[in-house]
Amino acid sequence: MASRTHQTLANLGLDGTQALVIPQGLHDFADAQVVMEHGQKAIFHKRILSNAFGVEFYNSCPCLGYVIKGKEVFFTPAGEEITVHAGEMVLLPRDVFMVSNFSSTDGPLEALLFFFDDAVIREFERQSSGRATHPTSRIGAYKIEQHDSFRGFMRSMIDIYKSIDGTRELLHTKLMEVLFLIAAEDDPKRLRSFLHENCSDSGKRNIRHLMREHCAYNLSVYDYAHLSGRSVSAFNREFKRQYGVAPSKWLIEQRLTRAHDAVLSTDTSITEIGFEIGYESTSHFIAQFKSLFGITPKQLRLEQL
Repeated sequence: MASRTHQTLANLGLDGTQALVIPQGLHDFADAQVVMEHGQKAIFHKRILSNAFGVEFYNSCPCLGYVIKGKEVFFTPAGEEITVHAGEMVLLPRDVFMVSNFSSTDGPLEALLFFFDDAVIREFERQSSGRATHPTSRIGAYKIEQHDSFRGFMRSMIDIYKSIDGTRELLHTKLMEVLFLIAAEDDPKRLRSFLHENCSDSGKRNIRHLMREHCAYNLSVYDYAHLSGRSVSAFNREFKRQYGVAPSKWLIEQRLTRAHDAVLSTDTSITEIGFEIGYESTSHFIAQFKSLFGITPKQLRLEQL
């Protein structure tokens, strides 16, 4: 598949062949700039100038998105629609696929994205008063309304910190600060519950469970390795030990199997089916399809008539 390096997030929405894993995947896009980063802890500044519809992304850690200008609409896995206007923010849980839409009708979208690792969450839980509640249902994604204190804090992230080389300690401090601001201005119990359910010390994840849950998404081997808590080489070794084949080959077979089912069960064009499973080149898709099944997609469809 083609590299996404230096593309824009708007182009990713038009492409639609691969989900974006954040925060690490944001490095590939020109309209998302690092403010501070260390490991999974990060603050990004994004500025999108043109329409960005249907941008599918996967949070590998909990994220806070604050809209400075414009309006962004998020769609949760449960089908909930969350519209975030300028001055508002949204907390997005880890390990979920979501979709965002942005229309440039009223100008560009400018936002800050804060990503929290387990160390920040654990320290906030230790320092904040009270214990996390345990609601009967998951908190999930939720929006926080405008507050003057948020506006001043977010503006400082652009005016002050984007131009300096932030240290690991400074990044940790700013992430803690934004959590304490939310606790002061919004419902602190809701925040603590959200953080509690999104803190994980599990380390390496079960590969078979991971692939069962997410193989339908067009993620790369690098993305799966990151989500599993392993380096790419360690992921490749463990995957091959469990499945008997390299993950790259297994993923190709899974995608082509989905294409095989689509050829037989839908009237979607061969080109579009290939595009939907991640092939930008129709000829390449047809060649790999025939290599696996011994027949081209068109021939397969004609046989069932």
